[in-house]
Amino acid sequence: MDILTGLYVISGFVIVPLVIYGLYARIKVRQLYEKYSKEPVKKGITGSRLARTMLNSSGLNEVVIEEVGGTLRDHYDPRQNAVRLSRRVARNSSIAAIGIAAHEAAHAIQHGTNYPPAKFRNNIAPIVEKAGYFILPLLFFGILMSRVQLASFFINIALLLFLAIVVFYLVTLPVEIEASARALRYIKENGIADKKELEGVKKVLRAAAITYIIATALVIVQFLSLLGMNRRK
Repeated sequence: MDILTGLYVISGFVIVPLVIYGLYARIKVRQLYEKYSKEPVKKGITGSRLARTMLNSSGLNEVVIEEVGGTLRDHYDPRQNAVRLSRRVARNSSIAAIGIAAHEAAHAIQHGTNYPPAKFRNNIAPIVEKAGYFILPLLFFGILMSRVQLASFFINIALLLFLAIVVFYLVTLPVEIEASARALRYIKENGIADKKELEGVKKVLRAAAITYIIATALVIVQFLSLLGMNRRK
């Protein structure tokens, strides 16, 4: 049994546990978010105010802060140079709100300071976004035309596009971890949360980080599974 075949077999065993643990991690994030959304910080600073102060302290006055609907849809958009916070995060002064707001502001600071992994991720993001639309059709054509020599061409292109997604997820990990570390450092150094409140912020951000780790592992396993499957054929 060669290495690729071995990886294919191993991936078959770990993919289901990863999916299950991924679902559990998402539930845990929501539970922690709900818990710490009800616990205000003594300083009384709202998520949007904290994000604005954090951005201004880094000289990023031009970055806009916008409110969006829904829950846990907070993100930084490098194309529009905008930090988008859900209303519950933007308007509240809870432990969860300041942690999430500081994390998203940290992404804007990464962009503004040309943090290499963030810059690389932002550059390949549009390619990866489009790649997702082509992988399944290419695999379908490759399987459908399995007896034609051109079939391997379609499958290899699909694998290359999938590899780009794997790279995107891998580079996302240091970006997310650094953003959380930067957010925690700012909150601590500026006395925005006391020791107990800071522990709550850490729990929220740590739980979110775990979801990224699992998602990355799942993408890698899926890629190895496809690679091994193609090798066997």
